[in-house]
Amino acid sequence: MDKEYWENFYNNNNKIINDCSNFCLFIIKYFNENNINIKNVLDCGCGNGRDTYELSKYYNVDGIDNNGYVPEKKENCNFYNDNFITYNKDKYDLIYSRFTLHSINDEEVLNFLKSIKSNTYLVIETRSDKGSLNNLHHGNTHYRNLTNLNNLILILINLKYQIIYLEENYNFAMYHNENPICIRIICKKE
Repeated sequence: MDKEYWENFYNNNNKIINDCSNFCLFIIKYFNENNINIKNVLDCGCGNGRDTYELSKYYNVDGIDNNGYVPEKKENCNFYNDNFITYNKDKYDLIYSRFTLHSINDEEVLNFLKSIKSNTYLVIETRSDKGSLNNLHHGNTHYRNLTNLNNLILILINLKYQIIYLEENYNFAMYHNENPICIRIICKKE
């Protein structure tokens, strides 16, 4: 993880809370419509807390990030400045991972996926390695480890995750003039 990059990013005018992501709304709707009982959520790589705050309207949520910035605590949500890869995930029903997999290296991805206990849901949105390679860097220094869908599926299957929902497409995470191909996965560790 590029801790210095993210510390600078969130300490330089990126503390403003914007509306939550489309992925967050998608996940809330999916779990509500399918009557999946979730109580405790860990928002991995929570950044400024925008998705954490929205998730906390429905669940008890802990946001974790090691970017040096800790958002303001609100009802049903707490924030921790820690490493989400090694953080103890045993108390959570749902692990929320939006734009974290492409921010860590392959070994860290594997360690993160291994750290999730059985009977826990995992939701992922990450940038795919398909499509434009023009946005491999955010800013001048932060490299994006774009995700290969086939490799991720193999890793999940080998680690005993049941894949419930999977899509790789455009129009998931548009930002200014960017419309990257992203991967969305809902799975549960057996």
